[in-house]
Amino acid sequence: MSDALSRHSFRGSRPVLAVLAAAAFSPAARGADRVTLPILDPVTLIASCSESLRQARASVTEMEELPLAQVSPETVLDRWDRDAISLEDVAGPVAILNNVHPDKRVRDAAEGCVLQLSSFTTEVFQNEKLYARLKAVKPATDVQRQFQKDVLESFEDSGVSLPPAKRQRAKQIADELTALGQEFARNVRDNATKLRFTAEEARGLPETFLARVREKDGTIRVGFDAPDYGPFMTNAENEEARKRYYVGYQTRGGKRNLEILDKMVALRKELAGLYGLPSYAHYVTKRRMVENPETVHKFLDDVTRAVVEAEKRDLEELRRLKAELTGKPPGETRINRWDVSFYSEKLRERKFQIDEEELRKHFPARQSVDWLLDVAARIYGVKFEKAWVPTWHPDVEYYDVSDAASGAMLGGFYLDLFPRDGKYKHAAAWPVRGVSKKAGRTPISVLVANLDRKGLTRDELETLFHEFGHGLHGVLSQTEYNQHSGTSVQRDFVEAPSQIFEEWTRRYESLKTLSARCPECPPIDRALVARLNASRRFGQGIAYSRQHLYSAYDMALSGEKPGRALEVWQKMEGATPLGYVEGTEFPGAFGHIAGGYAAGYYGYMWSEVIALDMVLGLR
Repeated sequence: MSDALSRHSFRGSRPVLAVLAAAAFSPAARGADRVTLPILDPVTLIASCSESLRQARASVTEMEELPLAQVSPETVLDRWDRDAISLEDVAGPVAILNNVHPDKRVRDAAEGCVLQLSSFTTEVFQNEKLYARLKAVKPATDVQRQFQKDVLESFEDSGVSLPPAKRQRAKQIADELTALGQEFARNVRDNATKLRFTAEEARGLPETFLARVREKDGTIRVGFDAPDYGPFMTNAENEEARKRYYVGYQTRGGKRNLEILDKMVALRKELAGLYGLPSYAHYVTKRRMVENPETVHKFLDDVTRAVVEAEKRDLEELRRLKAELTGKPPGETRINRWDVSFYSEKLRERKFQIDEEELRKHFPARQSVDWLLDVAARIYGVKFEKAWVPTWHPDVEYYDVSDAASGAMLGGFYLDLFPRDGKYKHAAAWPVRGVSKKAGRTPISVLVANLDRKGLTRDELETLFHEFGHGLHGVLSQTEYNQHSGTSVQRDFVEAPSQIFEEWTRRYESLKTLSARCPECPPIDRALVARLNASRRFGQGIAYSRQHLYSAYDMALSGEKPGRALEVWQKMEGATPLGYVEGTEFPGAFGHIAGGYAAGYYGYMWSEVIALDMVLGLR
């Protein structure tokens, strides 16, 4: 996201999934080596999902009956991986269509399939007979040992070792959490609200922006997509207009999502209690690099000490600039949350001669994508070739990814980069098909974003590179087992590869190569790169303090005494220098903690430390 979230809307590492056979969903081959995603209508999707589940249950029965004397890595681990691949052939296409298909009937049908698959997955991971067979395997290699460990932990985290009554309750909770998470995401994704502003309220907005959103009567109508919200908050001179848009944006999830989040928090706490754990944070972090919540809290305390004074300095600089530009006495001037983007932009223009809207001329969307592919090709020795395949929308592009030296097909990449109604609102990479060297399986990643078609700001460019880094993590993965592929790593590491890929938006060595893709663009020289990097460093105190707040809030809701979501947020945001804005309901749109990042949002800053260590290796 171009606010602190959209960039990080990535889906995260995929859980180890259950044994399924799903031939009805097998991707269609296009050409000798290419594999692409099936584009399904609602009727076919529903029928195929049902048939897949029928076949899955038959596969489970077969494995249940495998004599323990015949258990081996080949009969259990290899088969598990093959059957899990069949599940991915269902879950991958369904997950992406659920979030991006323009037809609501398809999105709704996909959501129903997601719920069925999730429930079945929990059912399988609570199966004592399957657990016994996996536990009886004697691994022969380190990879097999890790695979067995991962799968067994998934069984244990699903409640296979709990007493029957608690096991059944764990399944009920898992099913309900999946349904609530789907509803939460849908309420944000399908919010088609448009706000109307007068010509006076739109003063200061770029003409290219106005031409896109202006109505016949001279007013403008804008929604909650990034290409609308970001430029408005950065350029609109009318403070009351910025405030109205800010409050609307911060309530876009609606009251229902606050109710959903409260219910999810309570269910997670109850789930942890089934295992005798004091909090959901304890349940989650035991499988992470940090190992326990205490380590997270210590890390967040260290961050606080590092950024609190930097945030105060940044805000004081913005306050002085606002006083100067508004003509008010400094002692009577206050910086509000809806002021931060606007005055930060003014300060960057003044101190660094950086105008984000002018940067769009340097980074046209089409040429920036081509340049991004060039950068990745040079670094990794691969080749991207655009190919026509069926897609869910005309905007979507597909690329074959091959090894540049040998020509061997490595996988495929879909790009869905521009906003539309009913589409996922931020930016993320979906690892819809993971590699498996054992199965000879090539991977596919899908990058979803909501970029401005005319060109990109510095932040949007970093977002594009960040999410593409996730996609590369999937497409260039070379793991023996499918369930170790790509981003199937610990959640508090998963952001590091994508964060380091952002580095190429900051280096002259890479930026200067853009001219080959866009000779008509204004030139990028070392002086511009230096100004860009200096302008990026301004405001880091504000940015990191906000990330710290998100992380601390997540841990509070995942803690031993979580409280009600909005009340906790009001208290925590109210304690920050900028305070809480009355009437806003940010938790209702905080998709990370309604999804896979609960008790894990700290991982963005944790993995950035790892990424910075890797960056040092580039110098």
